[in-house]
Amino acid sequence: MKTLEIKQQIALKNILFATDLDVSAKRALPFAIAMAERCGAKLYAAHVIPQEAYAFARPDSVERILKEVEDYASYALNQVIVPLRHRGQRCEALLGHGDVAGVLMEFLRDHDVDLVVVGTSSRAGMSKVFLGSTAEEIIREAPCPVLTVGPHVKAEASAGVRNIVCATDFSPGSLRAAEFALSLAREYQAHLTLVHVVEGILRDVPHLAMQLADRRLREMIPPEPELFHEPQMVVEIGPVAKRILAVEAELLADMVIMGVRGAGAFAQTASHFGSIAHTVVSLATCPVLTVGDVLKPEME
Repeated sequence: MKTLEIKQQIALKNILFATDLDVSAKRALPFAIAMAERCGAKLYAAHVIPQEAYAFARPDSVERILKEVEDYASYALNQVIVPLRHRGQRCEALLGHGDVAGVLMEFLRDHDVDLVVVGTSSRAGMSKVFLGSTAEEIIREAPCPVLTVGPHVKAEASAGVRNIVCATDFSPGSLRAAEFALSLAREYQAHLTLVHVVEGILRDVPHLAMQLADRRLREMIPPEPELFHEPQMVVEIGPVAKRILAVEAELLADMVIMGVRGAGAFAQTASHFGSIAHTVVSLATCPVLTVGDVLKPEME
């Protein structure tokens, strides 16, 4: 098993808070602010006016409607950034219109974003969150980690990050997530728990499967990780998402970190870890940070 690397410092220079101006997005804002303040990052508050906002307008009224929507969006974004500027936070509003996910991806590239923060509102899963499938596209396509604040989140941003749960299935993407988790645990001097779930009911020697998984988890940790707390290993048996959520709740985690696969990870039920991430993001009681397999080169 490959030993993980711990970066000396997590370089989050630019954080993008993606908002649809809904209440759910506002719940995610404190987490974006807390991360930006902790890392000394510039914070972008970004909103994209979807095509649906003016798609059915009469041709002679499209320009007027778009202007009204833009004026409101600009006002709402200013309500976010002006108080932050008064506190000395470096921040900027980004406003676009068209395909929401596509425009947001352009923002990420143009402003060299290192972390995206989004809020979701659906209590039935990811199918209706953040203007339809936009959150899903961000999570699986973003070239940087994505922190999602779901509808069941009870954690407070002001409490900081004291307990991190990192779920791994030993895939390349989840190993990158584990490296990020180690670095974040070091940065915040937080407790870190690495979790692997052996799926299903094992009738034959389940303890051997659990011992093997535990050994693989321990082999991931560097000999001298220089963490404030010794990492803990948890191996569970059962439905993967359900067990991850159970560990998260039991440990009162402040953040869950996990890997996700690229395009199609949420849309295709055959994509094993993608469907698990879908469930965890939707139901976790703390923010979930997902690390995709399309990270920009400096984050590798």
